Amino acid sequence: MNDRTSYLTPVLCFLAGGFAGASVALLMAPQSGEATREVMRKKLRETDIAARALKDRIVRRGEEVRDEATRRVGAAATALAGNGADSV
Repeated sequence: MNDRTSYLTPVLCFLAGGFAGASVALLMAPQSGEATREVMRKKLRETDIAARALKDRIVRRGEEVRDEATRRVGAAATALAGNGADSV
């Protein structure tokens, strides 16, 4: 058996299990389709808002790290050039 086949079989089994589970969940749902769709819309909106907030925090933190790295590299370059204080 080659590597591709040995990798593909578990992936297909996982996807088939997910599909079967989703099908059973929809059939056994305690509320109507309209109510379920409304709940899903609300959860997706909440998830979208949370994901955007997380992205903004990550971008902001990345900018802070970049600015700090720029400052430290500048200070190190100045110190190596002998033009500044030795506080790197």
